[in-house]
Amino acid sequence: MARKKREQPHENLERWLVSYADFMTLLFATFVVLYALSQVDVSDFAKLEEALKQAFRSNVFDGQESILDSSNSIFDGYDGASSPIMLEYLSPRYEADSYEEIKDSIDKMNLDGLKAEIDERGLVIKMEDSALTFKSGSAQITDDSLVPLNTVAKLIKEKFAIHIIRVEGHTDSDPVSNPVYPSNWELSSARASSVIRYLIGNYNFNPAIFIAAGYADTAPVAKGNTQKDKQKNRRVEIVILRNKLRNTNSKDMDTLSSLGAKKKMTVSQAVKNLTGDDEKLMQNVIDFKQVYEKETQRIDNLNNNSDINRLKQRPDFLE
Repeated sequence: MARKKREQPHENLERWLVSYADFMTLLFATFVVLYALSQVDVSDFAKLEEALKQAFRSNVFDGQESILDSSNSIFDGYDGASSPIMLEYLSPRYEADSYEEIKDSIDKMNLDGLKAEIDERGLVIKMEDSALTFKSGSAQITDDSLVPLNTVAKLIKEKFAIHIIRVEGHTDSDPVSNPVYPSNWELSSARASSVIRYLIGNYNFNPAIFIAAGYADTAPVAKGNTQKDKQKNRRVEIVILRNKLRNTNSKDMDTLSSLGAKKKMTVSQAVKNLTGDDEKLMQNVIDFKQVYEKETQRIDNLNNNSDINRLKQRPDFLE
């Protein structure tokens, strides 16, 4: 009697559907998280940050000292709820809300010569001669101007750590000629630079976020020739650029070129497919990757160092 022939197992030709379904689920979850980040309510984030502060400051067991001294925490010196670095970078809603909050604060001050507006560039803080005064024919800021300048600096510092800030100097039409400033072009540029130098020196802003620009008398806000009109035209404008415009200025190109061939950042083919080879979107991915790698390296350094005080070290991009 012949032995019964064993049936060959049936090959499942649809096994790829399992992997495909897993991939689509992960992709869906990724975009849900990205959308959620863009819609984060800053007030909710503030509550979460405060809860984290309390957790780090409280004792784990009764009678045992907390990880950090009660007077200090890893959040000290950095208003995380006001300017969480990743929230600032990722969330258009955070950007819009912060613009409105700063504008409302400046409007409530009702200071002569100080006003703020929001346009397609971002938040524009205008400081006319009555609010920010320089010595005649000079870029030296007068002492009377330090109060409004300090107020503006604190508002910006509280909300923005990585936004590109362009400081624009403007003069009136009266010609200037001295050995230091041969024309209004040099004078307006120097005044913008003086404001930037003051912000960096007194509020520890990162110098890499600033751009100085001089417009001389080519962009007047008042067309008349009276002293009041000239006073309005003598001004400095602080423009906090929208994140979507961060790649339109030359500073980003310089940063990329300075990385060199050995340190050139690339993105995967999957990212290129998702972004549709959009250069701005890919640049945002590269910027985010750089920040992520720096922070990962900082954490690794802390893990390799037994000194608990190093936990209070701030990331490079917050200095």
